[in-house]
Formats: sequence, structure tokens, C-alpha cells
Amino acid sequence: MGLLKGSISYTKYYTEGELPKNHQDTYLESLHLRRFQPLTVDSEDEQRVGWTCVSRPLEADVSFEYNEVFYNNYLNLAIRVDAWKFPGSVFKAAFAEAEKKFLAKKGREKLSKREKDELKVTVGRKLRHQFSPTIRLVDLSWNLEEGVVRYWNQSAKGQDLLLELWEKTFPQIDLIPAGAHTTASRLDLPEARLRALADVEPTPFHAA
Repeated sequence: MGLLKGSISYTKYYTEGELPKNHQDTYLESLHLRRFQPLTVDSEDEQRVGWTCVSRPLEADVSFEYNEVFYNNYLNLAIRVDAWKFPGSVFKAAFAEAEKKFLAKKGREKLSKREKDELKVTVGRKLRHQFSPTIRLVDLSWNLEEGVVRYWNQSAKGQDLLLELWEKTFPQIDLIPAGAHTTASRLDLPEARLRALADVEPTPFHAA
């Protein structure tokens, strides 16, 4: 979260590429195709990722309304990530119980690696009926006029999720991480200074 309230820490990107004609309609259709769809206990997926509305992030079957997605020159969204994750102690206890019953039934003292892997899957599927998926939400705001995207997450895993989903949703637009070099290259600098940027190297401000 963070777009409407909360943390002001975000990762900044620049966009490169031309917006398609009637981009609002095009993007609403594309967002619908990549919208978040909830996990179910019978699903083969351990995790699902998709777009949702900033104002209604927990809606099960989200629909994207123009006035909720577009605000003046901004496109505002949230990425929702649901995953099956169980407390370690709970899973360990459930697995130990299942293992004991399996070995007693087979008259053996030890599981093979394949059997252990299969039993972990079985235990995980049973626990789904007792727990709900974990939910993670990350806000995003794209200034379409300036070509700037703000993404309220700074982890490497969070960036990977964004880039993968972005490429599927907005294939004509590239995301470029903002940094000193990319920011300077977007300024109205003389040609000589732009060429000099190629030789600029980062300088550490801390002891080796």
C-alpha cells in the first residue's frame, strides 16, 4: 500500500514507448485480462498475482472502472499477490502426523525422497481447508504524461513481480529503473554533457 495512505517509500521507473491510440480503452481491456483471480483450495497454484483496484483491492472478481483507474494524467493500480503459506510449526506437526500414519500403513520405518515430497503436497492441500491464503498488496501510480511510474515496493522479488506482470499488460511500454544516469539523460542537457555521462562511474561514500 502507500498510494492513498501509509508509506511514502517507493521505487521510481521511467517509461519508454508510445501510448497506443485510445490507450484508456486498450488498457482497461488489458487490465481485465490480467486481473487478479483468487486462489482456491483445489487450485494447482501455490501463488497468484494480478492487478486490482486501489480503492477495492480485496474484491474477489475485480472490475476496472474508468474513474477508478484513471485520474487526470495518472493511471493508478495495485498488484495483489495471494499465496499459500502456513506457520512452520503447524506444517511440521501436520507432516509428522501424516508421516507416522503412512509408515504404519506401509509397515516401514522411513519415507523415500519421492514419498516425502508427495506427502508434503498432500499435507499442504489439507491445510488449505484450515487456513486462508496470505494477501500482499502493492500500489502503483503511472504519470502517463511525464512517463514516470511510482511503485510502492523496494524488494528485488517485488520488482520481479512488477516487471513480469507489466510486460504482459503493457507490452509496448518499457520500464526503466530511475537512477542518476537515467534521470540526467532525460534532462535538457547540452550534447557534450550527455556524451560525458557515458564515462561517469559510481563513487562510494562509505569506507571499503
